[in-house]
This record gives sequence, C-alpha cells and structure tokens, in this order.
Amino acid sequence: MNNGISLAYLENALNFLRDVMNSPEKRAWCRDFGEDVPQDFREELGEFLLNYRDSGAEKVFGSARRTLDAEAEAAFPLREELSSMSDAELQGQLAGLMEADRPFVLYGISSGLLCCLYEELLLRTQKELQNGAAYRLTEADLPALEAFCERHFPGHGPEMARLFAGQLPDSDAALFGCRRGESLLGLAHARIRRDYVEGARECESGVAYLEGIWLEEEAPYAQNLIGAVSDWAKERGCQELAADCEISDAGGASLRKAAGFTEAARIICYIKEL
Repeated sequence: MNNGISLAYLENALNFLRDVMNSPEKRAWCRDFGEDVPQDFREELGEFLLNYRDSGAEKVFGSARRTLDAEAEAAFPLREELSSMSDAELQGQLAGLMEADRPFVLYGISSGLLCCLYEELLLRTQKELQNGAAYRLTEADLPALEAFCERHFPGHGPEMARLFAGQLPDSDAALFGCRRGESLLGLAHARIRRDYVEGARECESGVAYLEGIWLEEEAPYAQNLIGAVSDWAKERGCQELAADCEISDAGGASLRKAAGFTEAARIICYIKEL
C-alpha cells in the first residue's frame, strides 16, 4: 500500500471511532449533533477531522476515489466484503463516507462503516510494515528510532536519536524506515539541498540527497527505503536524487548502483593540522 499515511494516524482514528461506537451517548450526539453536545466532544470530533486532513489521508483517499467507477462509489461494503477489495476501492469508500456527511461525518450508521473501513486499512498497513515496507517516520516512531540508534551507533545512540528527531519537523528533510513488528530494520535520511551537488543539474526545487542509509537486514529493505525517498523527492518537485559513500565502501557503492544511481565523481578529502 505504502500510501504515506502513518500507522499512528490510523491507530488514533480507529481508537476514536471505536470509542464512539462503544458509547450510546456519543452515537446519539453524532446522530443529532444539537446544542446539548458537550464542548469537549465537539473538540474531539474537530480534532478527528483536522487529523484526517493533516495526516495526508484526505489527499490519498480523494485520489483513490477518483479511480472508482460509479457503481463502486454508490455502494458501501459489508464487513466481510472488505478483504476482497483493492486498496483503491477501500480508500475510495473511506473518501465517500468522509465527504458524504461533512462536517459531521459520524452521522447515523456512518460511524460503524468508518470503523470497519479504518480497521481493514490498519490491518493491511500493519501487515505491509511487518513485511518490510518503507514508510515515513513520525514522532510516534521515536521509541523505535532510539532503540535503532542504540544498536547502530554504540556510544552515540542518544546523540544520533536526538539528531534524527530534530529532522522530523523540517519540511526539507525526511526519515524513512522499514520495520518488523516494533523494531526498525532500516533507516534512511534524506534532505532537499539547494547548494551545489556534484553531478546534479540545477533545479528550482533543489536536489534530493540521500544523506545516509543504515540497515540491519539489507535485502530487500535498502531498495524499499530508496524507493520511498525517490517518491518523496518526486512529490517535492525534484528531478534527481543524489547520494555518496566512501571510496572504500564497496558494499555501499553496490547498493547504490543496484538502486539505479550512476557514479558522478570521485574525490579524496585531505586535512592538515594547523
């Protein structure tokens, strides 16, 4: 699936929907939404809608919905039908529900259908991540990131974890990971560079740069990570992805060539004590 929607968003959305479904009072508030609805629940619902937009789900689901035919858009599925639906059909159904009852998307039975659809999407995303699919890290991934840094940077784990965590809010940077269960198997750090990049053409959007890639298990996670970085770079309008490695790092060179990089230049760096 690799749709750019974070696992944390799906889990939080599903928890909210389950809470509504398990509360007759909240279901009634969603159905009627009169003046007697408490302010704190109005804020909960507002946060749910805001997270839907800010998570990127609105863009992903809306895009998927346009791929459906009229018949598929017209009918909402029963729970047992979900497993046979394609990703685009599943996301299209979510888009249809979210758009049908705005701003109060949980009106009537919509909350139950949303709950089923989100649950199926969460299960698919969890399964994909367990199989090593690449995804963009968020603050929810900090514990796994800290554990990864402890393993890969002995003596510097906390320092590296803080360095990577500082990249998360930077719009010109991105961290991607592959994991099995709760453990990261690989990490890639990318940035948009607007200075001179060896071998790259000038581009108004800058040049995407693979700053580093660290792996516990190489195949196929390296290619998954580089693929995710490439997709992110294209979305940012970049035309090229650049990278580097040590001249003596034969494994790193092989990995980059396998991902489609071509060698642009070789340099030897010197330093002199003053």
